[in-house]
Amino acid sequence: MRQAKRLVITGATGFIGGRLLDAALDRGMEVVALARDPGKIQRRDRPGLSIRTWEFGDSLPAVGDADAICHLAATIPRNFEDPGEAARCFEANALSSLSLASQAADQGIGQFVYFSSGQIYSTKATLASEDASTYPMGRATYYLASKLAGELCVQALGKSRGLDVTVLRLASVYGPGMHGRGMLPNFIRRLASGETVTVQNGGAYCVDLVYADDVADLALRAVDMKAAGIFNVGTGEARSSLDVAHAIARIVGADRSLIVVEGTAEPHGFAALDIAKASDMLGYRPARLEDGLAAWERTGQLTNFST
Repeated sequence: MRQAKRLVITGATGFIGGRLLDAALDRGMEVVALARDPGKIQRRDRPGLSIRTWEFGDSLPAVGDADAICHLAATIPRNFEDPGEAARCFEANALSSLSLASQAADQGIGQFVYFSSGQIYSTKATLASEDASTYPMGRATYYLASKLAGELCVQALGKSRGLDVTVLRLASVYGPGMHGRGMLPNFIRRLASGETVTVQNGGAYCVDLVYADDVADLALRAVDMKAAGIFNVGTGEARSSLDVAHAIARIVGADRSLIVVEGTAEPHGFAALDIAKASDMLGYRPARLEDGLAAWERTGQLTNFST
């Protein structure tokens, strides 16, 4: 009789998917990894791991008596403000996710974990709980709206088919394997190389940053406890871009004089995520930014980014 949980992971070659795959195997789970390019999955010979080719539009392969599917695969536009990307985002992140959830129910998979975004909340919120207003008009509207639509679709499907649906609304995730674009990778590269970093808008841009391994840990806790519903996955603290630059400088040993602040400090960005629900129900205890950066530095991959 099978005792270990069997987990299906889509997007297993992605940044978060790769960390989740390793964490699940480390905990003795069986993992069926679904990936568009299976050759990119490292350590392919790990016990308990099976790999299948899959991408949006494909039928869900037969995965046996899997306990849960963690759906991380998503379409992320290179230009978040391009309206031409909207149809592609909605097709993949909402409609194809709905189809996948239906196929999971057909195979008797008991739980569908949908990875969404914590940036769907209204910018009026300062600490966003799961029942806060969602209205992603600040930026990346086409992408964020498609993730919110995906949440609604899979939850409605779960209600009608008896499928437990868990929605994880992620803050801005960082850590080993992350993409090289964006504020944090830019700060790390430049400060680690002894180059000047220019912090725009007076350093007041704020964002909740969560370490990738904490995201993986919470997802596995949700699977272990079969916890349905919506959970915020952040730290509960929005850090300013100036704070982030200083934290990185300390980790890489860069002189703080390399940090140059330009512009007027006008608060903007995204709300911190209220993590009380995940903390109370699932025992979620995320690392603060300084501790997450230190953990990343210990891996020896702090300056390595995917392309």
